Amino acid sequence: MKAFRIPSRLMIVGAVAAVLPLTAAIAQTPPAPPADAPRQEQPQQGATFESLDTNSDGRISKDEAAANTAVTEQFSLYDKNGDGFIEKAEVSSANTSSGEQPSQ
Repeated sequence: MKAFRIPSRLMIVGAVAAVLPLTAAIAQTPPAPPADAPRQEQPQQGATFESLDTNSDGRISKDEAAANTAVTEQFSLYDKNGDGFIEKAEVSSANTSSGEQPSQ
């Protein structure tokens, strides 16, 4: 019985054709950042009082403020009465007493 022999060029072409889709997928995958690289925060824009007040009780707790890094960092600035919550009146007060003069 005679064995069927595939020409070596045909085997190479077949192997390359089989691997091409895999190389395209690898080329499109962005490299992973190094493990010791600092994590980059996405910009947090558009946070309104209502969007942070997730339980709609009219005030923002520290847990609710944690959704926005800027609010978390300035929580004590907004919490004028020190009760651990930011009320709408405190936000208005903090924004108007920022020391900025309106331009004329």
